[in-house]
Amino acid sequence: MHLILIFFLLNDSLHLLPNDAVGIELWRQPDLSGKYYVDVDTSLNIPLFGKFSIKNIGIDSLRSLLMEKFHNYYGDIFVDIDFYFRINIFGEVKNPGFYYVKSEDNLANLLAQAGGPTERGSLNRIRILNIGTERVVNFEKILKSGKHTEALALRPGDVVIVPRRFMPALQEWSVLLTLGTLLLQIYYAVAK
Repeated sequence: MHLILIFFLLNDSLHLLPNDAVGIELWRQPDLSGKYYVDVDTSLNIPLFGKFSIKNIGIDSLRSLLMEKFHNYYGDIFVDIDFYFRINIFGEVKNPGFYYVKSEDNLANLLAQAGGPTERGSLNRIRILNIGTERVVNFEKILKSGKHTEALALRPGDVVIVPRRFMPALQEWSVLLTLGTLLLQIYYAVAK
């Protein structure tokens, strides 16, 4: 019971930001089903209800509010509501950019959407930035141990940076040094 209450309180502390989205699936109502994006002024525009502010409303409270509104119109209709966070991912991933992840998705889902790390990418010091905060996640260690999986959670507004491994950078420098040495040897051979 306490774990459920803690989960509810944590989810209700998450607020959607501009460009995040609400996915609504209404049974037998394809015209009202779809993904609705949060406007710059932190409002939603859902055709049946019009435009309304969701500022300072946690996602669990917003789910309850939307369910109540739909049930006022349609009675006992089946409604499925998902929340999507727009997360930016940069660095050593195959397809950097922004992705929409469901609120229950985590860093593993985001990395999969981005095509995974490049051959130079390091998964043991992934940085996650969010308005004045930074956390460093050792993704490989968490996956291997199965512990501290809560560190993989994503929040609205997160920016994920997958760094380059140290050794590939060192290997690139060694190639340049080898090439430079070769050019010097050719120069001295020609100069004689």
